[in-house]
Amino acid sequence: MEKRVFIAGCDDYELAGVAVERVLEAFGGASAILGGRKRVLVKPNLLIPRKPEDAATTHPAVVAAVCAAFIKAGAEVTITDSTGGPHTKMILRLLYNKCGMKKAAQKSGATLSYDTTGRMTPFPEGRVLKESSLLSAVLDAELVISVAKAKTHGFMTMTGCVKNMFGCIPGLGKPKQHRKHPKCEDFAAMLVDLCERVSPGFSILDAVYGMEGPGPNGGDPKHLGVIAGGVSPYAVDLAQCYLMGLRTDSVYTLGEAASRGLAPSDPKLLTWLGDDPEPLRKSFKPAVLNKKGAAPTITESCVGCGDCARVCPMKCITIREGAALINKKECIKCYCCHEFCPKKAILL
Repeated sequence: MEKRVFIAGCDDYELAGVAVERVLEAFGGASAILGGRKRVLVKPNLLIPRKPEDAATTHPAVVAAVCAAFIKAGAEVTITDSTGGPHTKMILRLLYNKCGMKKAAQKSGATLSYDTTGRMTPFPEGRVLKESSLLSAVLDAELVISVAKAKTHGFMTMTGCVKNMFGCIPGLGKPKQHRKHPKCEDFAAMLVDLCERVSPGFSILDAVYGMEGPGPNGGDPKHLGVIAGGVSPYAVDLAQCYLMGLRTDSVYTLGEAASRGLAPSDPKLLTWLGDDPEPLRKSFKPAVLNKKGAAPTITESCVGCGDCARVCPMKCITIREGAALINKKECIKCYCCHEFCPKKAILL
């Protein structure tokens, strides 16, 4: 079981390059992590087309620093992700431009992937997920690097390096997984199955600014001042949970990982490297204060764009008279609608 996590204090994104270098050097540097491999995929969290300062997506400064380090070590680096909506080249262009990935690629020398294809892939050792379509860019890479964003999450309590792998499923394949796994515990098991199949070789966490409150899209930016990393995405997530002041027993992916022997159950059992985590800890407001029975509610801010209806796994949202309407009898409380609302018009 890999327990090492490196914590680098980083007050501002202008210092991201130094912090990322510290994290990588603690594990032998980018060359050692590469281990002779060439084709590297950097997988940021690009949930929705949002400006970097909104803290809903991985900051381009962190992505650029990671890409530059592996390119310097001799790798060919590609950046990609897939939102919960249609996975098209037009959407990718909007996503890359809005989230700052185009500039990150230009600055580092990385390539942006516009490959929208996926391939059905078996998960022979999956506990609940036996097969799924995965992005071709992920399957074609020799090494996947998860570059996640520290955020609260309405359904999973917290999103980090493990949940970041959900973007490896193309577009509208994600709502299908919500429909198949409506319970939090089963969905977490699916995420761990997915993470094990993709098997990221290294994980970096952008927690310079995280998101608190109704994340992963509708919350507020909060300064944490950390860039963390490690070989195990589960160990990095456990450290993230501790740094954000969240209860470990409320983060379903951590419970699932611990039950499989993939990570410790207690942050105290981690091997903490780098800066002392204690002065860096903050208290993040959770996404949902009373999760049991919490239902999404449409507010007057709704403009009737239909994004919620497109991502709803149960197809229980309709647009009537310029506003969304939820059939709450059919709602499974996965909060996809809340997650992808561009106007923050859905409350829990």
